Amino acid sequence: MDNKAIDEVSDELIKTFAVKAENNKVTVDSLSGGNIQKVVVAREYNTHPKFMIAEQPTHGIDIGSAEFVHHKLIELRNDGVGILLVSADLNEVMDLSDRIIVLFDGEIAGYFPNAREVTDQQLGMYMLGASHQTPEEIGGALND
Repeated sequence: MDNKAIDEVSDELIKTFAVKAENNKVTVDSLSGGNIQKVVVAREYNTHPKFMIAEQPTHGIDIGSAEFVHHKLIELRNDGVGILLVSADLNEVMDLSDRIIVLFDGEIAGYFPNAREVTDQQLGMYMLGASHQTPEEIGGALND
């Protein structure tokens, strides 16, 4: 292993992702929750993925770190990376998504091909199981 190269990449990622750590030798488990999330995002971002699953990417972290993570996810999306965002945070879903699929009781309850055209109240009805789309409407989720 090329330790010099590893140190250079680590130092660059710590700087780029604003990870608050004394140096690149600090163990991840000694960092705050927000900084751990930044390390995870930095690691995944640095692999130049074509597709990413982001499950609860900002759960339990401060607003500054959450905004940073959101910015990086949007950057990836703008670079052509496919991102599956799984989140219980409705605001996060509404702010970051191009398309939305709502699951209720293990099944697709609603599919919205344009996330900007649905309100949080409408989504809430599907999330609660009070509304369900027809199989034909949901079928668009399988074809897009």
